[in-house]
This record gives sequence, C-alpha cells and structure tokens, in this order.
Amino acid sequence: MQVRLLNKREKQELVARINSEFPNLKLDLNLKTAVREVKNEKIALYILEGLAAFAKVDDTFLPILVEALNKNILDSMPSVIVDMGAIPHIANGADVMRPGIVALEGKFKEGEFVVVRDEKHKKPIAVGKALDNSENIMEAKRGKVITNLHYVGDKIWKFCAEAISRYHNA
Repeated sequence: MQVRLLNKREKQELVARINSEFPNLKLDLNLKTAVREVKNEKIALYILEGLAAFAKVDDTFLPILVEALNKNILDSMPSVIVDMGAIPHIANGADVMRPGIVALEGKFKEGEFVVVRDEKHKKPIAVGKALDNSENIMEAKRGKVITNLHYVGDKIWKFCAEAISRYHNA
C-alpha cells in the first residue's frame, strides 16, 4: 500500500475531474487542504481532508461508502431507497431491480451516479449508475434500473477501511 500527498497541480486536476463527473457536488479546495492518495495495484483512494473521499477503479471515480468521511457527499447525491428484501442481494453485488425500489430522493438522469439506501435507516449500502432517468424508473414495473458499482463489503470498501484505519493509526 503506497501513501503520498498530492501536489497543487495534481489536487487541482483531481478536483476538476470529480467536479465534472459529479456536477452537483462542486468541491472547493483551498491551498491548505491536504489530499492523500493511498493505492494498491487496482484501487486508488483519494482522501480530501475534511471534505470527501473517492476511490478510483478502472479510471472511474466513486464516492466511498464510509459515512465518517463522506456523509456530506453521499447526502448530496440523489438516492434510491430499496426495501429490506433487496438489501442482501445488493450487498452481494447485484444490480438494483425496479421491484425493490420503494422511493427516490432527488432527481437524476441516465448515467448519473446514485446512492442506494435501505428503507429502514436510510443508510447507504451501494453506489451505482442509473440506467434511465428518475421519472422513467418510477414509472417502470420491472427490470434492472441501477448498475451496482460499489457496495458495502466489496473489494473497494475493504481496501478503503484498511487504508483509513492504517492512515488514522499512523
């Protein structure tokens, strides 16, 4: 596991990329904000001190499902609320199917990132990409509507949990 601080140019490029892929977030770094990169051979974790944490996998940036670091980011994204019966499947990597959705919070377009939350506690359990816009998803009766990209317990989540515990204990 490699850990390093990004320089000013790298921080600016990272924030510009995140802002273009997540236009609703509008991250704003000041010069004093430290950005730490922790990576292994497949995953790069970017911790923007006090602001957010993103994982980069196969050139895709995803907000990580660690509420201690990302509550504000996850809460600012549109959400799909799923029934309790869908949770075990999604937590094993399954995509979100329309019958499992009980509500939406916020509007989104096809291809945008959404947070998948459980209906009981509204805890984030996955981040996915919408296969249609929010209006069409609610009108649909069946089928796959969200591609599951990152879920609690997956390789990204495990790497981030290990990296964060090492970083905070160092």
